[in-house]
Amino acid sequence: MIKINLLGDTLAQASAKKPDKGEPVQVYAEAEGSGRSSFPIAGVLLGVLLPCVGGVYYIWLNGQVEQETRTQTELQAKKAELDKYIQLEANFRQQKEMLAKKKAVFLGLKSSQHLPVHLMEELANCLPDDVWFREVNQHGLNINIRGESSSFEAINQFRNRLLEQGKWFQNVNYPSANKVGRTVEFTISCDLKNSA
Repeated sequence: MIKINLLGDTLAQASAKKPDKGEPVQVYAEAEGSGRSSFPIAGVLLGVLLPCVGGVYYIWLNGQVEQETRTQTELQAKKAELDKYIQLEANFRQQKEMLAKKKAVFLGLKSSQHLPVHLMEELANCLPDDVWFREVNQHGLNINIRGESSSFEAINQFRNRLLEQGKWFQNVNYPSANKVGRTVEFTISCDLKNSA
């Protein structure tokens, strides 16, 4: 037959010994594995606590991702809304550049509008009495004059007057003069200075 001691060895020894009257009795209850029993409790608590903390962290991260996704969606919607204004601004810049070029051309034409009048006035001032023009051509700032005169001296005088008008004419060239009957046909070319 098996005997089972439910009180434990310490209690059994303490009850077997009767203490003397002056001696206090100390009873120590030492449970077997008492140091080991705190480890399983801490392990269980840690096993429950870590998944809880991990779950809370996952929920927090998931909320952050959702918030960033919402922010990105809102920003893309704003960008799509502003794209039409960006396109309008680009079109406006192109139109502004085109208008600036047109304005520059217009102002250039307006400033050179009086140039032919001044050119003809200066040519008339340089013209001697016995010299007349057959043709005056202007290509850019180059002027070609074909005309007739009664003498070579009048043509030379016309050329010298053109040279004296340095404000308007430069590079005066007298390439040819031919006597045809009583008249002398000549050709003079020069460059026009662009000054008004």
